[in-house]
Amino acid sequence: MLDPHSRMPLYHQIESHLREVIRSGKWQAGEAIPPERLLIEQYGVSRITIRQALANLVAAGLLYRKHGRGTFVAGAKERPITESLANLTGHLEELQLRGLDPRVRVLALETRPMIAEVAEALQRSPGAEGWYLYRIVTVEQQPLMLSTVWLPCDLGVELNEELLKQHGMALLLTHNGIAPLRGSQRIGAMSAGPEEARLLGVRAGEAVLRVSRVIHGAADRPLVWFRTLYRSDRYEYEVELKRGRPHA
Repeated sequence: MLDPHSRMPLYHQIESHLREVIRSGKWQAGEAIPPERLLIEQYGVSRITIRQALANLVAAGLLYRKHGRGTFVAGAKERPITESLANLTGHLEELQLRGLDPRVRVLALETRPMIAEVAEALQRSPGAEGWYLYRIVTVEQQPLMLSTVWLPCDLGVELNEELLKQHGMALLLTHNGIAPLRGSQRIGAMSAGPEEARLLGVRAGEAVLRVSRVIHGAADRPLVWFRTLYRSDRYEYEVELKRGRPHA
């Protein structure tokens, strides 16, 4: 089962094999995996090697631990949601396309002067009026993301809480005859402040994924500004990489 002559470390080989076991359905969601003692005997390796393989699978969201009870196979609630960076889709739209049922709670919705950072990103005059939206999105009753959204009032789009509970911003723009055509996005990390931690259900100071996005329309006009904080244990991005032609 393991190749001691491979350049791939033993813990990585075990991790790969256990991934296949989980994906095959041999171990069901919520089921406890065999204890470390049995895995050590099965693979003929040290406890440190087994623990490294399991730690990687926990970090990947395929397993989770319960103190004093063991390690379990993660179900849909425990596994992170993966979004591709290749497509321009709204946050809610992406979740719905994956068959999930995101629930939106609007924490604030009002028109107010745009702050300098937002006005600059949206190429509006400082202090121009905009819709300010602050919302939290849950999936399967667990907090997933906390979003701040700015939409310039000069677009003529009217917002209300009921609409925002049902539709993402990109779809609302489309329904108003404004087509989102491209987006620019920056991804980073930050420490959750006390309020953000409370809303996302994490510890204050815990790292969260921060995504800043601007959506552009016709003539490359900026339409919407987003800043979204994701629970880092529940959301991740993936991107397909292709090697370009080598230079002569």
